[in-house]
Amino acid sequence: MTSDKKYKDSFVKQLLPYASDHKRGERAALRRYWSEASRAHAFPILGNLGALGDERKTILAALFAIHPLHKKSKMGSIGRAANQLGKTKEGDHPYERHFKRLLACETLSDLAPNLYRLCKRLDRDKIPLDYELLHKDLNFWANDSERVKTDWAKDFWQPYLIEETQKQEESA
Repeated sequence: MTSDKKYKDSFVKQLLPYASDHKRGERAALRRYWSEASRAHAFPILGNLGALGDERKTILAALFAIHPLHKKSKMGSIGRAANQLGKTKEGDHPYERHFKRLLACETLSDLAPNLYRLCKRLDRDKIPLDYELLHKDLNFWANDSERVKTDWAKDFWQPYLIEETQKQEESA
């Protein structure tokens, strides 16, 4: 199966129509997932997506609803996207404290609100996120969260490695 075929059959492909204005109401209902008081409004949409009962898909759909800017690219990883939020003149990264909190999470339930905060900020700054890669990372989280955290940390604190890899891939 080629990566294009895998992408076409993925859960993220089901989410892509929700980025359009035609699905604005459904996307608004999905955003209500983040409030426990109004979470039930998201359930019909999550049910249509086949995400009810799957915490990873539910989180992904709710994140997509608040930040529907998807770009399939290693540059769109969680760590790299957080890194793109910028650095101050002093060399400190304004999002580093929040990113460290994200890396300290142990469960998906702890991780979700931190990803929510990051996606709200990425949406404000119009920085895309690779939801395919995030979906893969969330799937690995239960069994190997330390590897996922290490990958995110590398992308945040060593972003030049991604740029070198992309240049090598483009020249090959």
